[in-house]
Amino acid sequence: MGFVLLGIVAAGCATIMKGTDQEIRVNSTPVGAKVTIKTMGGVQVYEGLTPVKAKIPRKNEYTVTVALEGYKEVTSNITHESIEGWFWGNLICGGVIGIVVDVVNGAMHHLGPEEISVVLVTAYREGNERVLYAVFQALDSQGQLRSLAVPLVEDGSANVAGR
Repeated sequence: MGFVLLGIVAAGCATIMKGTDQEIRVNSTPVGAKVTIKTMGGVQVYEGLTPVKAKIPRKNEYTVTVALEGYKEVTSNITHESIEGWFWGNLICGGVIGIVVDVVNGAMHHLGPEEISVVLVTAYREGNERVLYAVFQALDSQGQLRSLAVPLVEDGSANVAGR
């Protein structure tokens, strides 16, 4: 019984209540893009296709890359956004040992953003032809963000930037 109590007190409050991993969601339009999550040091911790829910350790900060053939690659960062509220519970019940445990295993951190949504844009066209698009975005009936890219047609009456 004493060992169980010691184990509970020795573990940090954030470790017990929130764990050492956090779920991050990555979505893309169009879906099916390759998601790669690496630590800032370059160690890959996750790879999958959108939409994904990845559990990653709280102790690191990350670079998220979303790539799909024919589209420009998008990179975003996941950082230590704040300190988990449960970390402060160590002041009441976990003591110095609980604080050290939460700091060492990273459970004290809250990563953000928790959700990354990207709209991928065309990277190139055949013959490197330059085409301008208007992108319209709206929420569908399920609350999901949808995009529609419409090519702009030059009628010759106005000077389009860069042409």
